Amino acid sequence: MFFRSVGRQGNYGVDTPIVPAMQGFIALVLLNIGYRRVGAQDDPQGWWLIGSGAIMLTIALTYLHASRRGRFLAWSRVLGELGLTGSERGLDLGCGRGAVTTLLAARLPQGSVLGIDAWRSRSLLLSNRRGSEDEIARQNAAAEGVAERVEFRQGDISNLQIDGNQFDVVVSGLGISAVPTAEGRRAALEEAVRVTRPGGQLLIADIRHTRDYAESLSALGCERVETRSMGWETWYGGPWLSTVLVTAQKAAR
Repeated sequence: MFFRSVGRQGNYGVDTPIVPAMQGFIALVLLNIGYRRVGAQDDPQGWWLIGSGAIMLTIALTYLHASRRGRFLAWSRVLGELGLTGSERGLDLGCGRGAVTTLLAARLPQGSVLGIDAWRSRSLLLSNRRGSEDEIARQNAAAEGVAERVEFRQGDISNLQIDGNQFDVVVSGLGISAVPTAEGRRAALEEAVRVTRPGGQLLIADIRHTRDYAESLSALGCERVETRSMGWETWYGGPWLSTVLVTAQKAAR
């Protein structure tokens, strides 16, 4: 199906499901009012309402595509470009239900991945109620066949409580923007760099704050700091809400 999580067996839900739900609701209201006006009165404003409803519906469908399919396609491409040997150790910051965690673990048959998230309460709308978010993440790792090399841990990504220089690859898919303050996001990036091994790679994807991320990573001494779009598949409603990938390499010492 169009909105099935392509190539995935787990239950990853929809990112911030209230957003496409409201978009779809508004679209249906506009379409309904528009069709009524056109049918009953031949009101030209009805066509404007129909057009607006169609645009809003397209935005909602684009959001759902990015959340259910596009992000998996984009991250599969990105991870495939890393040239991993398969024995690396990875870290996923703000891992949620493990969408990126399990994709990375699938490429590390002799390695391991740690996913960290606060798993704060989230909207239940359009979500599966088979358990708490951390339980669903573990179920997803089992469904994808990577449970033996994935660990999920509750924690604050701004204060990891992990020794430094531990991970070859550090990733984050929309996880850092969940930190509410600029200081907290900066601290999360400091922690990300601290726990990355010299020469290790960092890949931070987000819709907001990506320019700040790039500037912070450069200030923290990272090399090859670059930003690029993850492609139209990760438009959460349109190009004005596109996902940007910030990549960097921790300086080798």
